[in-house]
Amino acid sequence: MLIKRHVITILVVCLFLVLAIGSADEEEPEAVDNGEAEVKEEDEQDEAKDEGEKDIEEDEEPEQADEVFNIGDTVKMGELEFTVNSARWDTGDEFMGPDEGERWLVIDCTIENLSDESTSISSMMMFDLIDEEHYSNDLSMGADTEGQLDGELGGGRTMRGEIAYSVSEDHSEWEFIFEPELFGFGQAIYAISEDEVQ
Repeated sequence: MLIKRHVITILVVCLFLVLAIGSADEEEPEAVDNGEAEVKEEDEQDEAKDEGEKDIEEDEEPEQADEVFNIGDTVKMGELEFTVNSARWDTGDEFMGPDEGERWLVIDCTIENLSDESTSISSMMMFDLIDEEHYSNDLSMGADTEGQLDGELGGGRTMRGEIAYSVSEDHSEWEFIFEPELFGFGQAIYAISEDEVQ
């Protein structure tokens, strides 16, 4: 019995190592140009030059910082394009609502699979909401949401759905994180503020 336990433990550890090594390709998020980004980028470059900041030489590599995206931005990560469409509050109904001191933040998202192969989407594994105190917020199963961000997404297909979190009434800013590779290191970070929530 003891030998069987050790063999199972070793097999599980080996499986995790193989998965971690096999999916260690880093997927950096890259913004998808939707027309507005180009104008915004030119304005930011003009402001940087006006402030006397040093221009980056063509042969120099710029420092990589975690880019933070906004509601409405589309981000390409590997073979997936991800968009946060909007955010809204849900107050519940007469039977179920948020706990006292909390509210439900519902985020509407779209995921498009650009590859020819299907991929699995999991709201519990691929998404996280971090508040301004750097705490992760819990998913809310009681909120009224449309669609879901779970299941098999076929090649060339699009999935749209909402994901809800229970957040403190005291907080007004969050980071919504999309991380499509379970053992990868790339993630898209979206800034969401209370002012943007409908």
